[in-house]
Amino acid sequence: MPASASVLYMAALPEADRSALGLASREDLLDVCRRAVAAAEQRRRPVLASWAMPVPHTDALELWRRSRHAANRSLLWRSAWDRGFLVAAGTAHDLSADGEDRIEAVRAAWEELAEDAVTGGGPSSGLPTGQGPLLVGGVAFAPATGASRPPLPDALMWVPSVQIRGTAPALTGWAAPLGELRLNAVVDRHSDPVQVSKGLLHMAEQCLLPQPTAQGGPAGRPRLHESVELPPAQDWKDLVARAVRRMREGSFEKVVLAREVRYLAEAPFDVPEALDRLGETYPEATLFAVRDGEHEFIGATPEYLVRLAGRTVHTLGLAGTTPRGATPEEDASYEKDLTGSAKILHEHDVVVRMLREALDGACADLTVDPTPTVLKLANVQHLSTEVEGTLSEAAPGILEFASRLHPTPALGGHPRAESLDWLARNEGLDRGWYAGGIGWSDTSGQGEFAVAIRSALVRGNSASVYAGCGIVADSDPEEEYQETRVKLRPMLDALGLD
Repeated sequence: MPASASVLYMAALPEADRSALGLASREDLLDVCRRAVAAAEQRRRPVLASWAMPVPHTDALELWRRSRHAANRSLLWRSAWDRGFLVAAGTAHDLSADGEDRIEAVRAAWEELAEDAVTGGGPSSGLPTGQGPLLVGGVAFAPATGASRPPLPDALMWVPSVQIRGTAPALTGWAAPLGELRLNAVVDRHSDPVQVSKGLLHMAEQCLLPQPTAQGGPAGRPRLHESVELPPAQDWKDLVARAVRRMREGSFEKVVLAREVRYLAEAPFDVPEALDRLGETYPEATLFAVRDGEHEFIGATPEYLVRLAGRTVHTLGLAGTTPRGATPEEDASYEKDLTGSAKILHEHDVVVRMLREALDGACADLTVDPTPTVLKLANVQHLSTEVEGTLSEAAPGILEFASRLHPTPALGGHPRAESLDWLARNEGLDRGWYAGGIGWSDTSGQGEFAVAIRSALVRGNSASVYAGCGIVADSDPEEEYQETRVKLRPMLDALGLD
């Protein structure tokens, strides 16, 4: 990580005002809280209060390091598309949901809450897509079916108490020339505006102001105690063979099989260091971290589910993988294998067809790349096809698009119903948030959601790392297993695991 861009916004304030963001800011925030409480009294229901001010020269990773200690819940997001970043801490309102209709339940609750929001503060220019208070978080690949509660809910979505957004000047840098600090609270008619504003200011200080740091150098690579493959390697290869037989019988065209490797180290994993490594190694990926209590779900994904900016909706077909070569000649040879493989091209076409069909009804105009391009990452290369549409007048928002698209054939299979049913009965793995969605929505339905691959779930000294492969009728079990090993590498390197 580059050296801190510095002294954040607070260094620009007079010394006497740094502890409370300035007298004028305190009064402005208090006014918004008072108006929101009055609105809650009038409407006889809770109201969202949201206040903002510009924040120059922020450093996203440093902000996130502070914010993850300021509250039990936090989020880091660095977009691959517009280089915007978002740091969120605390919970103003929880909209989490469970079950098959979890995204739709969150969407309906968010629209109701956002409709009558009371806002204030100065607008910030130059921000990435999306304005005002945000809904942030993620959803699992599929609803939990076991008796025990999973580490993260089926859909963990919330309005953060503190959100800090900004733009990044370069693909490899974290420093941003402009940002916005926004404080959010949901109040009712009994809320005390003074206490609400004081609480928000206190959390903002924890996120913005430098905190004392512990002495000592880097912790070094964790010493591994044990690792477990779920399912074991041969069992997973046998599962691939069973899936191939079913496809040859005509049950479905494609299915995506995932596997998990659980690691137990002798000391806690250094999550900020892991995010730092991911950010430096994969600057072209979307970097994310969601913390809920003791659990943190982190990753750097090359794939996005959907992005809505103005009247334009973007999605991406990413399917078909081959390694990078050690030399330019070897790399070109792998690329030729990728673009010339009938199996891989078919697998990729299945994904693109589904994306086109999902967007077609909501778009007045739809553009699909005529041929796939090759996306080259540090350790693998993928076939990639962009799909872009211009929204019709009565178009859905980002959460409805996410519900339509998730899971794409790149993560589940095709046809969707048949492949997902087979997965539920045969995969034997609770994927949790792996292959789910991570992102955000603003009050107008603009936003971004990425597909949560190249990811890990970390809790103290334990980490679960995930990878998956698209299986079609001529897939080879050993080749698919080796592909998962390549896909596991980014997270293993980030966590310091050999």
